Amino acid sequence: MKYLNEFQRKAVERALSSDKVFLIHGPPGTGKTTTLIECINQLVERGNRVLATADSNIAVDNIVERLIAKGVKVVRVGNPARILKSIQKHTLDYLIELEPEFVKAKKFYKEIEKLREEQKKYVKPEPRYRRGLSDKEILKRAKTGTPVRGLNPKVIRSMSKWIKIQQRIKEIYEKAKLEEHKAIKKILSKAEVICTTNSTAGSEFLQDFNFDVVIIDEATQSIEPSCLIPLVKGKKLIMAGDHKQLPPTVLSYEAREQLSYTLFERLLDIYGEEIYEVLRIQYRMNRKIMEFSNRMFYDGKLIAHESVANHTIEDFVEKDKLKNVLSPYREVMLPQNVIVFIDVEGAEEQRRGSTSYYNEKEASICKEIVDSLMGIGLKAKDIGVISPYEDQVDLLEELFENSEVEVKTVDGFQGREKEVIIISLVRANKEGDIGFLKDYRRLNVALTRARRKLIILGNGKTLSRDKVYRELIEYIKNEGLYINM
Repeated sequence: MKYLNEFQRKAVERALSSDKVFLIHGPPGTGKTTTLIECINQLVERGNRVLATADSNIAVDNIVERLIAKGVKVVRVGNPARILKSIQKHTLDYLIELEPEFVKAKKFYKEIEKLREEQKKYVKPEPRYRRGLSDKEILKRAKTGTPVRGLNPKVIRSMSKWIKIQQRIKEIYEKAKLEEHKAIKKILSKAEVICTTNSTAGSEFLQDFNFDVVIIDEATQSIEPSCLIPLVKGKKLIMAGDHKQLPPTVLSYEAREQLSYTLFERLLDIYGEEIYEVLRIQYRMNRKIMEFSNRMFYDGKLIAHESVANHTIEDFVEKDKLKNVLSPYREVMLPQNVIVFIDVEGAEEQRRGSTSYYNEKEASICKEIVDSLMGIGLKAKDIGVISPYEDQVDLLEELFENSEVEVKTVDGFQGREKEVIIISLVRANKEGDIGFLKDYRRLNVALTRARRKLIILGNGKTLSRDKVYRELIEYIKNEGLYINM
């Protein structure tokens, strides 16, 4: 565990020594998954069989990739079409092809295909031909030649042959499934860790398997019923997540309030510090980017690692080009201005029939800032543009068409990071109505995607009617750059 920091080591030690349940709280950039991987690695070394799950396929694949690098015997169960190509050789579907039992099963399936082709030559015993006769009666009458009123004897004999072939198909199919089951059981029994999504943990492949420990990553993005599926497969549960970021996506408005309360939060509310450890050192953000979220959401517990605490875009900037940037954007571009708030006197608008909002002035300024950033040496792939509103994202995507600049909603950026993040908050009205910007967990996610520079576009008057946004603007005025446009 030498490569782990003191808080990660403590989390691993407590998780391993816990009785039934343990929760690892991993704020942005603190190495939550790295800590989980070490937990899994040590559990395997102690002879434990582990089921590792997450709600999304990409999160599961991330676990698999890291376990492969550790030399752990891992099998990924799931639909191959939804699994990264880089780990296909570790999937159940790939490994099963190498087992002699499955080769035998495939021969049985080919035999079934031939029988089905043969079966097409005969009359299928549909109700219009059966005249109420059972399969047994059809076979008997075909053998004895006993006539059936209104039914040609040839039809009876043909149906009889169809039934006999169907019986043979059923026998062979049962043999094929038995061999297939043997192959699956052999592969999964050899695995030290099985990885799958929460929902697939309830599949027939795993119905005969139980585990010493169940690990659930991204636990705070999984609805409670989803977590219960893998939970019942193990004797002990370790969950990792961050309940200060976005809750699970729940499409039903009626169910949202109930299902947004996760199993992670429920267990934390019941048992508290007894089963809970916070990771505190983050390796992503400049200290100034981190600090507002640190105070607002994490009780000031986060520490910026020395490798990132003061890093800026200076490493990417061509200084001679910086001199050519026109005012007012030159100040925004300066590496020392790590956090920037641009007060935009724009106007929010709505498309007919839409509940979302867009702001053309903010979108235009955003495009100019990105052009300026690229003009001083940053690459498009290092820049991310976020807006909480889908209609604003649509507008921005049009402006950045055919560009590598990534434009997404806040939800789309969770779990991601960029060297520079630009946030367009959109809302601008006299009433001070900021709508669902009041979901402060969404704000937390947006603020913590940036590594070296964070630029926020918003209407200061509208946003300042809300206490949290007012404090954010004041923080940037004190620690960064605040300008009017």
